[in-house]
Amino acid sequence: MTGKPLWILALPLILAVTSCGPVTYTLPVEKRTESAGNIDFQGTLPGIVTLVQRGDSDSALVSSLAIGMAEQLEADLGLDPGSVPVYSMYAEDVDMSDSTVAEYVHSAVGVEFLIAVDSMSVGEFSVEVPEGKSYSGGTFLRQTVVTLPYSIRIQVFGSSNAKPVEVLRGDDFLQWTLLSEAPLTRLRAIEKVNGELDGSFRSLGSNIAGRFVPQWETVNTTLYVYNDRKWTEACRLAYLFEWDKAMEIWYGEAESPDMRKAACAAYNLSVACEILGLDESAARWKARYEELVKKQ
Repeated sequence: MTGKPLWILALPLILAVTSCGPVTYTLPVEKRTESAGNIDFQGTLPGIVTLVQRGDSDSALVSSLAIGMAEQLEADLGLDPGSVPVYSMYAEDVDMSDSTVAEYVHSAVGVEFLIAVDSMSVGEFSVEVPEGKSYSGGTFLRQTVVTLPYSIRIQVFGSSNAKPVEVLRGDDFLQWTLLSEAPLTRLRAIEKVNGELDGSFRSLGSNIAGRFVPQWETVNTTLYVYNDRKWTEACRLAYLFEWDKAMEIWYGEAESPDMRKAACAAYNLSVACEILGLDESAARWKARYEELVKKQ
């Protein structure tokens, strides 16, 4: 688990202390959580292969979806643009259910994780004109809702297993709400949406790729602080997400003969280690904190 600073309000580090004991300081940070899928591409180079039927009119949309996935993975994993390879093959030539074929394709692409978009079909447009109008830009406009259903299957293969480590499948739809002064005909509405299809499937690919990377959630982290220059400086450094520098101060305070102060420093060190993803160290400092508390 790692974290990064959450820049919201610049909270002042002026603490009202009326005694020589510690007070608590609440620090909002973003904490890394597990990806929505069962795998995590962090630290790896994934690749993408699309399997399409010859002459399939949807193949261009599959390609747009794959490009969107690649671009999002590159951004989320800190890779250079164009780093994630994208290949297209004919479905009748490649059977990913055959472990020998899957291993061959995986090896040929040369990546740790291979994402196979091996099935996608797009349905027919439906057009609906809701009752009433929508207020936008200072005026009331007519709405036309266009819906496009699709089904998809994506398999993810790891380098150590011929069978997929994750399979995404399901039926869903894309939807657009068009605003106009006069009602749109079905043909005109579909024409307008058709011009956005590539971008829409590119965005869909981006959303799907988000399942394979860690997510971030805002959490409030509590630290102990004394009315002392070193302690307030450590708290300030933590707020700036300079945890390593803050820890150097707490390391010294953890050796204090004052068990209460040493316990507070141990607690802060456990929090810092947890945020930095140093789980074993976090557990040791937490145990040290609990040990010191019992001795008081």
